Amino acid sequence: MRVITHCPACHAQFFATEEQLNKHGGKVRCGQCLQIFDAKSQLVPVTTDNIQDTSITSITFQDIMSPADVSNTDEKSPTSDIATNAAATTAIHTDINTSNLKQTSEANKTGGITRQQPSYVDDAVKKSKLSRKNIAFLSRRWLWAFACLVLVLTAFISSIYFLRNEIAIYYPKLKPYLLKACQQISCNIELPKNIELIVIDDSDMQEDAEHSGLIRFTSKLINTGSYFLQYPNLELTLTDVDDKPVLRRIFKPEEYLALDSNIADGFGAGDEVTITLAITTSDIAVAGYRVFVTY
Repeated sequence: MRVITHCPACHAQFFATEEQLNKHGGKVRCGQCLQIFDAKSQLVPVTTDNIQDTSITSITFQDIMSPADVSNTDEKSPTSDIATNAAATTAIHTDINTSNLKQTSEANKTGGITRQQPSYVDDAVKKSKLSRKNIAFLSRRWLWAFACLVLVLTAFISSIYFLRNEIAIYYPKLKPYLLKACQQISCNIELPKNIELIVIDDSDMQEDAEHSGLIRFTSKLINTGSYFLQYPNLELTLTDVDDKPVLRRIFKPEEYLALDSNIADGFGAGDEVTITLAITTSDIAVAGYRVFVTY
C-alpha cells in the first residue's frame, strides 16, 4: 500500500510504500532539498485529489536512508545537518558536473555532439564558381582585345586608302607598293594639284622666218613646291594690236612635254620644264599673247 509523506523543509510531497518506510525506521532524504526527515511522522492523509496529483514524486531506493545515515542523523546537531546538506549539495553538483563532462566527452568521441568541420565541398563549389567567373572574364577580355585589334586594323587600312595620295607625296618610296595595292582593289593614286606652286618663267613668242604664218612659242615651268605635282594644262591666248583675244587653245601635258617624259611620275619638286610650241595663225594678225597654267 502506498502512502504520501512530505518534507517539512521544502514541503515537497512523495509517494512511499510501507516497506520503504519500515526499512530504516522511516528515515528518508528529500529528493528536492536533501533534508533528512522521518517520513512516518510527516504522513499526509490520502484523498482522491492528491492521489491523482501528478506533482507528487515517488520515493525511490536512493531516497531511503542507509543505517549509517540514520545513526549519524541521530547524533548530529541541526548545525551539522546544515553543513552535511551543504556538503551533499556540493558533492551532487560536482557529480553532476563530472557526469556532464563525461557525457560531453563521450558524445564528442561517439559523434553525439559534432564539431563543425570546414566544409571542403563548399570551398570546392566556391572555387569552381570563381574559376568559371575568371574564365568568363578572361574570355570577354580576349574578345574585347580581338575586337579592338580589328577596329585598329580597319582604321589603319582605311587611313591608308583615303590618304594614299598624300602618302605617295611625302613617302615616294612607298608609292610602288601603293600602286600594286590599288591594282588589286581598282583604285588609283593621283598626284596633288596646286597651281600656286607652279611658276611660268622666260616666256617668248616669235614668227618663224622660214615658214610664213608659223609662230613659235617658248616658255619654262618651274615647280617651287617640295613634292611632286600633277602636270598642269597650258592655256595660250593670242591677242591683236588692241590686246583683244583672237585665238585661244589649251595644251595638255602630253602635247607640250617631250615624248620621253613620264607624265605619271608627276612634276618633280624644284624641276624645270622647257616648253616649245609651233602655232599657225591662219593669216590672222597677232600682236601679243597671254599664257596661264590650269588644271
